[in-house]
Amino acid sequence: MKGIEVLRAYQEEIIESIPSTIIVLDRGLVILYANRNYYLKSGKKEREVVGQRLDRVFSRALIEKTGIDEKIRETFNTGIPSSGGQLRYSGGLFFFYKIHPLKEIDMSVRRVMLLMEDITELTRLEEELRDSYGKLENAYAELKEEDETKSNFISTASHELRTPLTVINSYLEMFEDGMLGKLKENQYDKLVVMRSQTDHMIRLVEDMLDTSRLESRKFKIQKQPIELEEMAKSAIDEMSRLADLKEHSMMLKINTKLPQILGDEQRIRQVFSNLITNAIKYTPNMGRIEVEIKEEKKHILVSISDTGIGIPEEEREKIFEKFYIVGGKSLTKESERMGLGLTIARGIVEAHGGRIWVESEGDGKGSTFYFTLPKGD
Repeated sequence: MKGIEVLRAYQEEIIESIPSTIIVLDRGLVILYANRNYYLKSGKKEREVVGQRLDRVFSRALIEKTGIDEKIRETFNTGIPSSGGQLRYSGGLFFFYKIHPLKEIDMSVRRVMLLMEDITELTRLEEELRDSYGKLENAYAELKEEDETKSNFISTASHELRTPLTVINSYLEMFEDGMLGKLKENQYDKLVVMRSQTDHMIRLVEDMLDTSRLESRKFKIQKQPIELEEMAKSAIDEMSRLADLKEHSMMLKINTKLPQILGDEQRIRQVFSNLITNAIKYTPNMGRIEVEIKEEKKHILVSISDTGIGIPEEEREKIFEKFYIVGGKSLTKESERMGLGLTIARGIVEAHGGRIWVESEGDGKGSTFYFTLPKGD
C-alpha cells in the first residue's frame, strides 16, 4: 500500500506542476478539483473553488458568452471530447480550453476535465501582427499608387517627347541627304553629330516606353515563324561598326541547322542588340565577343560571351533591375543608356516564355549572358 501511496503522491505532484490549468467537474457542474496553476492564475483560494458550482466560480457573463456549461454537459452525455474555444477574462487574460471525459471502468462518464492554456501573450502577438499586416497593406497600396503615378508620368512624357524628336530627326535626315540644299563641310559635320544625338534621345525614349509597358503589363508581342540564325547574323552586322571602333572581333557559332521558332522578330532582335551592345561597351579595346546558338531538347539556347570587365557575384541579379549600372560605372561615359537595356531584354525573353541569366568569373574575366526561347510548335 505504501508503494501505491508514493506513486499517487508522485502523480499528484506531476499534475500540480503542469503549467496548464486543470479543473475537474461532476455532472452537476460542481468543481471537484483545481490544480495549483489555476489558483496562481485566478488569485482564488481553494475554499472558494472546490465544492462550488461552475457558475459561482466563473462569471455569468463569461459562461453565457462562451456556452462552456453546455459544452461540458454535452461531453457528459456523449463521452466525446470537445475542442472548446477561447475564454477572455477581465484584465486582458486569454485562455484556450478543451474538455475531456474521464471515463470509469464501465465506460460511464461521471467527471470531466477542463484543460485551459494561457494564450494571452500569443493573442497579443497575433493582434500586433494583424495590426502590422494592416499597416503594411496600407503602405503597399500607397507605394503602388505612387508607382502607378510615376509610370503614367514616364509613359505620358515619353509619348510627348517621341513625336517632336521624330519630326526633328526627319528634317535632319532630309538635310543630310541634301534634299533641303547643299551643305558646307563644317555644316555637314555638325549635322552628323546632331543626327547621332537625336537618334540617341529617340532610343532613350523608346527604352522608357518599353519599361513603362512592361510595368503596366501592356507589353505585347506578335509571334510569327522566325529564322534565328538570320536574325543573329543581322544583329552582328548592325553592331559591327560599333565593335570596329574598339577593335573587337565578333564571331557567330552555330553547329547545326536551327528549327524555326515562334516569336516577335523586332523584339528578339532588340534582345540581341541590347546584349551585344553591352558586351561591346563593357569590353576593353581589342576584345573578343562570341555569339553561340544551340538547339536543346525543349528550347533554343543563345549565349553572348565577352572578354570584358566581368560582373561581381553580388551584382548578377541586380543588373536586370531598372537603372542599375554594373559597379557604379558612369552612366554617361560607359553605357550611354539609362540602365534599362537588360530590364527590357528580360521582359522580352520572359514574354516569349524563356528565361535570361548571366554567368561571370568576376573582375576582368568576362561575362556570358544566356537566354532561352521555346521551340515553335
